[in-house]
Amino acid sequence: MAVVQKSLPQYRQRFFELLRKQLDEIGIEFVLIYGQPGSADATKKDTGELSWAHKIHNKIFRFRSREAYWQPCLGLLRNVDLVIVEQANKLLINYVLLVQHLLGVRKLAFWGHGKNFQAHGGNRFSELVKRFISRRVHWWFAYNELSARVVEDNGFPGKRITSVQNAVDTRRLVEVRRNTDPGIIEGLTGELGLKGRNVCIYVGGMYAEKRIKFLLEACVLVREKIPDFEMIFIGSGIDKSLVEEAAYEHNWVRYIGPKFDKEKVPYFMLSKLSLMPGAVGLVVLDAFALEVPLVTTAVSSHGPEIEYLEDDVNGVVVAETEDPATYASTVACLLKDDGIRARLVEGCRASRDRYTVEEMAERFTTGILAALERK
Repeated sequence: MAVVQKSLPQYRQRFFELLRKQLDEIGIEFVLIYGQPGSADATKKDTGELSWAHKIHNKIFRFRSREAYWQPCLGLLRNVDLVIVEQANKLLINYVLLVQHLLGVRKLAFWGHGKNFQAHGGNRFSELVKRFISRRVHWWFAYNELSARVVEDNGFPGKRITSVQNAVDTRRLVEVRRNTDPGIIEGLTGELGLKGRNVCIYVGGMYAEKRIKFLLEACVLVREKIPDFEMIFIGSGIDKSLVEEAAYEHNWVRYIGPKFDKEKVPYFMLSKLSLMPGAVGLVVLDAFALEVPLVTTAVSSHGPEIEYLEDDVNGVVVAETEDPATYASTVACLLKDDGIRARLVEGCRASRDRYTVEEMAERFTTGILAALERK
């Protein structure tokens, strides 16, 4: 069987290593094919490498602000019984593979959210196309239970859906945190010039759905309420200039740039809260693993991983989505109240063992076996 990915994010490497090992143990050959990211994703600087996988060169076609990809991989799929692809209209190979599936050449499965959780009115036709195609594949690997419900509500049989419980290598993050020398944290504090006790962190891509401008406005208001509040930003993207400008203007804002895996752990250890008022994805698992409760808002653009966050249990969801002052007040209250924050940290610890990349690989393997066996 094969998995075809547009590109290989660093956070997926451990998952594919585990999946390959599990499939090898039961005698299933696993082929992984990946290309390079497009212009928008490339700004995140989040690409990995796997020596045993097949790296191809995508042909990228640009139509104004949109991109479409041709992944030249058909030759690598000649003897493959099942191919799993990302659910995305812009991946042109999916249409060819769907025709082959309908003709009985090989089975095709989708892996994804079930819908675009960040879609707006202008994307309605695209979503209709996606729904139509998504009902005609052999199997579905849904990101989690929320995505599985979306796929089933779209008319796909529930017995042919595997909820993979999308995750990152949280156990590795916990181990790195546990083994990080306090001297490293002390040195990093001096290196960054941090002087306050109330440090918060943002880690993720920097683009419109992440609401960087909203967050920066809220941070200014938090600083007015908490004089020693300081903010660390980690990541990159088309909106990183907003953070760079804020760091130039305010000596309590630190822009670090992209950091991945164990590199980001010490920065979390300096922080009391993880702030992300925009679209939340896998970063919620970083917050759980590193015991830094995440504070977000109830926007509609969250990824399916938002289902992992339980309001006032392992994080906080602010109901007001448009007023930075409300978000800032919530953050300030949490920084002032050690008791509430300690309770949220306990919720993070309880959640981090539930959502693991090991569990994800096991679920994926079970789904692959079922998909191969089903006619």
